[in-house]
Amino acid sequence: MSAIPDDLPSDILPRPGLWEWVRSHQRAILFGTIAFQMLVLGSMVFQSTWTLVTGDTILLRVIPVDPRDLFRGDYVILNYNFTRLRPPGEDSWNESHVGREIFVSLELEQDGKHWQETEISWTRPTTGTYLRGQVGNDQRNEFNIGQFFLQEGKGKEYEQAVRERRLSAEIAVTAAGAATLKQLVLE
Repeated sequence: MSAIPDDLPSDILPRPGLWEWVRSHQRAILFGTIAFQMLVLGSMVFQSTWTLVTGDTILLRVIPVDPRDLFRGDYVILNYNFTRLRPPGEDSWNESHVGREIFVSLELEQDGKHWQETEISWTRPTTGTYLRGQVGNDQRNEFNIGQFFLQEGKGKEYEQAVRERRLSAEIAVTAAGAATLKQLVLE
């Protein structure tokens, strides 16, 4: 055991009872830490699952973006018409809006399958179907529906479908505007 120098100020010395308490409760502290981490991870999964279970399913048209990353495999970055839109009076991107909530009102297109944006606003719509997102720091509005990982080797097929505008995103949307991507639909 090492000796504590006499010239150390008393306010930086460890309290003698604290270390004994930690040692005597180390198993409970370890299990408590693990339980807390599992709770945090579980709540993340629960939030997406809750949206999938309780949300209405809608289809959105996708705009082309490159879907390949050498480190993460095949995936599709999904862009939508409303990804870069700004509310009325906000013609350009403003860094001070990063993280601010943004809302996109949606209505059913004439084809009866797809939905399209009708309005973008800083205030929550009182009626209808809408998406709730945030202004991102990359000049895009983020709605938790921007990426989809694919089975290995399928990236080129989906890339081609996006270019030909034959790809739609099926999402679940709750009444509060939370959205989760369910699947991609090739047309």
